[in-house]
Amino acid sequence: MAMRLDASVLPEMKRYGAFDINACFNCGNCTAVCPLSEGNVAFPRRVIRYAQLGQRDHIAASREVWLCYYCGECSDTCPRQAEPGAFMAAARRYATASFDPLTVARKLYGSATSAFAVLGIVFAALLAIFLSSSAALPAGHADTAKLLKFVPYETIHWTGLGVIVAVVVVIAITLVNMAWMVSRAPLPGAPPVDSKPRRFPLSTALTALWTAIVEIVGQRRYRDCDKEKPAPPEALPVRRWLVHYAIMGGMVGLAVATVYDYFFKTPGSQVALYYPSRLLGTVAGAAFVYGLSVVIIQRLRKPESIKYYAQSLLSDWVLVVLLWAIGATGFILELAEYAAIGRTWVAVIFVVHITFAMELILLTPFTKLGHLIYRPAALWFNEFRRLRAEER
Repeated sequence: MAMRLDASVLPEMKRYGAFDINACFNCGNCTAVCPLSEGNVAFPRRVIRYAQLGQRDHIAASREVWLCYYCGECSDTCPRQAEPGAFMAAARRYATASFDPLTVARKLYGSATSAFAVLGIVFAALLAIFLSSSAALPAGHADTAKLLKFVPYETIHWTGLGVIVAVVVVIAITLVNMAWMVSRAPLPGAPPVDSKPRRFPLSTALTALWTAIVEIVGQRRYRDCDKEKPAPPEALPVRRWLVHYAIMGGMVGLAVATVYDYFFKTPGSQVALYYPSRLLGTVAGAAFVYGLSVVIIQRLRKPESIKYYAQSLLSDWVLVVLLWAIGATGFILELAEYAAIGRTWVAVIFVVHITFAMELILLTPFTKLGHLIYRPAALWFNEFRRLRAEER
């Protein structure tokens, strides 16, 4: 059976990042130097070949797309300057857009005009919802109780629930699309699939889940990427794995603090700084803002030693700036709460803060933030298939 090439794949993929895979002559150097190439995982050569042959479905379903952490070793040593690392980053964006049932990701990655249009429409819609039921601007010290009268707690609560439900539905559909495409892709080195009906291998699934959890929590692949470098020029405070820890750990901490407040704290009531959720939120928020500040500074500096920061799309900037703005405005609101400062401007910051936060949650399935869900899912599914192949 003849293979049909699709010449439109590479030009389409270039919308998701800068690279020159046409320059690649498949020498295999990128796979040889990649610290994560092991067994039948061929970073990034196999996915590059899929792109050159126009196999769009194989690109989106490739496990290497999600296993790559873009350390940049392949790009540093590529004899043709084809930027295979940048290609893998573009392939992840391409895969996210391929799984997206609403095509929003394509608009966010496609052009600046469409990206700003999506962001502006979502922001305006959420802002209109919050302001439609708002009361007069608070007078005097604008503490949390007054702010939750300015924008009623019930409005925030029900809007938040609606946003979460919508996001869960979209993510569920996206994960189904992802699982379907990945399951139909060939598993290199594995024997043919046995079609005989069998019970679901729960123990294997749990083993694969544990492997994925250890990988995500321990950041092993990030650390492996650092270990392979003979003399990492970056200092520990700006090392990628630590910065990633700060951002992800900060997000998790803030989420836990929010859930704690929802169940155990009266809305609008003031608590001491050492109150469990307040203390956790403050520490997590500091780690969150620190990690994002490092990312922004590094992206502006574009250090040659860290390929990851060399090329930033508009979608990358939108995400990190939006996250940083949420963290910074959160600290301003906390300062205003305990220092008894501010009046009208605090209410404005409050509205901006909750609108940004809701917009971020709503756009999670379509942005790089979706990696919080898609990468662990891909890691689990990849390990599950590998273990099942070994059992046959």
